[in-house]
Amino acid sequence: MALVIGITGVSGSGKSRLCSLLAEGQGDKITVLCQDSFYNGCGSIDPDVYNFDDLSSLDLESITLAIHNCKNRQQPNEIPVYDHSQHKRTGYRNLEPTHVVLVEGHMMFQDPGIRDAVDFLLYVDTDMDIAIVRRLKRDIAERGRDVNEVTSRYMRHVRQASLKTIDIRSKRISLFQTTKASPTRQAYCVIT
Repeated sequence: MALVIGITGVSGSGKSRLCSLLAEGQGDKITVLCQDSFYNGCGSIDPDVYNFDDLSSLDLESITLAIHNCKNRQQPNEIPVYDHSQHKRTGYRNLEPTHVVLVEGHMMFQDPGIRDAVDFLLYVDTDMDIAIVRRLKRDIAERGRDVNEVTSRYMRHVRQASLKTIDIRSKRISLFQTTKASPTRQAYCVIT
């Protein structure tokens, strides 16, 4: 069985970066499973009004199955490939089994079944103003959005999702919260 560690925090808190740093140089020992792969897509709804930051925008059944398959090192374990610029899935990729699986996302852990599927849940505690700036930069650079679109979406949807994510800290006693001082070193101690 693989060790499955959930990593959560508000959007822009540094979850993806932390996972990348932890997995770097580990080869086939660590796999990263990202919530972003499991968006349903907005279909015929205008993406400018669709709430991608609501739990219903995720394929929770597929996330749960993927975590189960990772934990039990089962194959095949097909993970969707989601394109943020097109707002849809563009294919699938196979996730190879590893000894440690990092499951990262800012809203999927609102679901009790997904929280219960991980062995540990880490919360990356980042000030909201820092997280907002990070998200703004990422969405402009990587997802082709402009400042008005990012700030409008933040005010309509992301802020509320962030508040729900912050509430997760009180729903489950986690191993620890990473801090601003050295989240990478703290988390690395868990998996080595």
